[in-house]
Amino acid sequence: MAILFRVLAGFTFALLIFGATVRVHGAGLSCPDWPLCLGHVVPELNFQVFLEWGHRVLAGTISIGFAGLGGWLLYRPELRARAGRLWAGALVVLMAQIVLGGLTVLQLLAYWSVTLHLLTGNLFLLCLLGIANVLDPRPLQAPPATRQWALALSGMWFLQMALGGLVSSNYAGLACTEWPTCNGGVWAPVLNGIVGLQLAHRAGAYVLFGLAAAFAVSARGTSAAGSARLVFGIVLAQVGLGVANVLLALPVEIAVLHSATADLIGITAVLTAMRLSTASSPAPVAT
Repeated sequence: MAILFRVLAGFTFALLIFGATVRVHGAGLSCPDWPLCLGHVVPELNFQVFLEWGHRVLAGTISIGFAGLGGWLLYRPELRARAGRLWAGALVVLMAQIVLGGLTVLQLLAYWSVTLHLLTGNLFLLCLLGIANVLDPRPLQAPPATRQWALALSGMWFLQMALGGLVSSNYAGLACTEWPTCNGGVWAPVLNGIVGLQLAHRAGAYVLFGLAAAFAVSARGTSAAGSARLVFGIVLAQVGLGVANVLLALPVEIAVLHSATADLIGITAVLTAMRLSTASSPAPVAT
């Protein structure tokens, strides 16, 4: 069953990228009726409506798959004892995600609903990976400091996702086009409004890079070294895409890749932290 939850996590990752594609194409309000569109069950599928409906259909498919796997998990006592509570927590996150998806449209893409929708989507993905990890733990051996760096990196990633969602939903992506300075070369501009959001997001990128470097260094010579190097490489790519995103005036392709690598940072960093925390876990139950 663990592999099925990992497959569902893969589909959820695709859903997050689909959501980023909807945002960058300005398709978030192309189908404002919920769950219908333009008064028809099957609306005219122009490109933007197709994007928004495709996002909804994929989200519904994932929800059905999650419910089916949950029923199977809860039916088997040995699996329910190991992952039942985590599945219930994921269910709460999924319900919040669905509600926020509807509110995002009904509230005309309000910054708070867009940002929370993004965060709960990523949190649901991590819950799926957590369930798979509990059912089929694959522990990594490393010093305690390595896990601490992994946890710090995961927390900073979540903060960066929140800041990125606020930047995106407030259309602040080009509020500060000079890199790394802003406002005519001033290194310390007034940190308020959308300029402050964008600069806070940039500052967080430097912190994330430093934490990823510390994580990679602390994991050298351990079984977590490969995962730590992968996290560092993704963070490096993410920072580069962030710079390119601003300098090239937010091209669609770069913006989507920027969102994709942001999700990958969370997947790799949090999953590594989970595997480090299960180093002394009991033997897995056969699934």
